[in-house]
Amino acid sequence: MKRIINYTRYFIYLWWYWSFKLAYFVLKHEIRGEKKYGVDTIGIDELEGSVSAEDLEHASIYQPINYYTAETFFNQLTEVHFTHGFLDAGCGKGRAIAMAAYYGFKEIHGFDFSPKLVAKAQKSVQKIQSEYPGTNFIITEADARFYKLPVSINTIFLFNPFDAFVMEDFIHAIQKSVAEKNRTITVLYANPVCKSLFVKAGFEETFYFQKMKYIEGVVLTLRQKVNF
Repeated sequence: MKRIINYTRYFIYLWWYWSFKLAYFVLKHEIRGEKKYGVDTIGIDELEGSVSAEDLEHASIYQPINYYTAETFFNQLTEVHFTHGFLDAGCGKGRAIAMAAYYGFKEIHGFDFSPKLVAKAQKSVQKIQSEYPGTNFIITEADARFYKLPVSINTIFLFNPFDAFVMEDFIHAIQKSVAEKNRTITVLYANPVCKSLFVKAGFEETFYFQKMKYIEGVVLTLRQKVNF
């Protein structure tokens, strides 16, 4: 019953802010996706009271990435990606983390600035961990402005988690990590409002899609530098 209520509330939210057609499309994928990946990550959270007002000023409310967008992203990846680490920056309740395990990543990191969401992401991992015994899940509470990107990570997932003020620092963290270990970085960026910052930093747009006007995503690639 609780899940039905959550689905209904989410459908109304999407219908109110976007359209009935979009709400129906997303909810159809929500029902299938939650069952397929074994998690309970639906719903909206304004995050008021769980983080400071200063941090909230630069962040988006919690809303899970829709399964259509996430699967479109994961289907662009190759076996090479799965041999390296995956990071969900602004991991929320852990939806993309569960999907990364399903698709074959063996080292999966996630961080969020909200302790409440981190706890829910850890709960999501607990639900699915037995299905992926060879996978290492690392979920932490962290501020993206000060995050140190592990050199094992080559794929980064973003669902518009923070504004340009924070994104600039996060991109700098990526650059520092690449300077430490030269490698190709792939960024899966949904609702890419700060895409220009990545392009300015040397990332190349390698894939783009848009559906029903509001569902949008881009894959950005920072190529490994070849020394001659």
